[in-house]
Amino acid sequence: MTVVENLNRSIIIASLVLECVPANVAEAVTNAVDIPTIGIGAGNKTSGQVLVYHDMLGMLSHPHHEQFTPRFCKRFCDVGHSITKGLEDFKKEVEDGSFPSDEYSPYVMNKDEQKAFDELLTSDAQARIKRHKETAAKLKEADEYEFLSLYGKGGE
Repeated sequence: MTVVENLNRSIIIASLVLECVPANVAEAVTNAVDIPTIGIGAGNKTSGQVLVYHDMLGMLSHPHHEQFTPRFCKRFCDVGHSITKGLEDFKKEVEDGSFPSDEYSPYVMNKDEQKAFDELLTSDAQARIKRHKETAAKLKEADEYEFLSLYGKGGE
C-alpha cells in the first residue's frame, strides 16, 4: 500500500498541511488525496494557503526575528515598528502618569454621588487601613515562608 493510500485510509482527516515541500510534491499529494491540503511554503497548487500572520504583516521588528523569517513568507506590510513604538509610548505614559488623562477617564459621579461616596470612605477609613496593614503583613510572611521553603531553608 502506498503512502497516499494509507493517508486516504486514515480514520478521519479534516485536512492535510504541507509545509516546506517542493511545489510538485504538494501538487501530487493534493491530486491524490480526497481531503483539502493547506500549503505553507509548498507552492500554489494546494487547496489553500496559510502563513503566520506575524511574519506576513511584519509585526516583529527585532533583528533576530528578521533572520528567521521563512523564505517562502511574503511580507504584505511592515507594522512591527509601529506596534513597538505604540507599546513603548503606552508604557511611558502609564509610568509618567499622563495616561489615562481626564480625556480618557470619562466616567464621573454627580456632586451628590461624590458626596455620599466621600462620606462612606471617611466612615470606614480606619478599619480599611487596619485591614490593609494586616493583609500586607500576612502576604509578607507568606512570601518569606515561600522563599525560604523554595530554597530548602524553611520547613526544616
